[in-house]
Amino acid sequence: MLPLFTTGAITSNLNLFYGLLIGIAFGFIVERAGFARAIHIAPTFYFRNLRVPQMMISAIITSATWMIIAVYFGWVDFPHVFIPTVFVWPYLVGGLIFGVGMIMSGWCPGTAIVGAAVGRLDAVVFGLGMLAGMFVYFINFHSFIDFANGSNIGRFTLNRLIGGNIYVGYLATLAIVIGLGIFMNTMKSIRDKKGEDI
Repeated sequence: MLPLFTTGAITSNLNLFYGLLIGIAFGFIVERAGFARAIHIAPTFYFRNLRVPQMMISAIITSATWMIIAVYFGWVDFPHVFIPTVFVWPYLVGGLIFGVGMIMSGWCPGTAIVGAAVGRLDAVVFGLGMLAGMFVYFINFHSFIDFANGSNIGRFTLNRLIGGNIYVGYLATLAIVIGLGIFMNTMKSIRDKKGEDI
């Protein structure tokens, strides 16, 4: 039955409309949760405040669990679920740039859009900087095209990496995110015990 668009149950226009509704709901939840403020994001990288990773870990476990339940009962046709093509080196470089920008500004693209929508000036500045960077990359894309299209490993999932089916991938996902949570909480405990920045 799901996903609705790729299985042909709804039209492209209706798919976009549902996307708009989901985006509005996402922005509302982000704002109400207090994550449309840089003060809640930047401290994550110094292990001072783990609200954001705790929320993300909870979201990953919840969504992955519902997905695996839906696949098991036949509500979701997993091969039709959109999984972006993986370009290893471009993703690693892009992730590094993304991470540095997030540490420096305290914003990620999603939270910055929500912050800008509610009138936070630093979010607006971040958003303009992000758009400027995208524009510079776009007009110079011909210089990066070989790199950007290199190391393409296609539709890549955890179960393909370690072997096994989607259920093995689900268990691996749980292990990774729970391990990440334990690591971050351990680092915060060490930092709190020392009483100094790490």
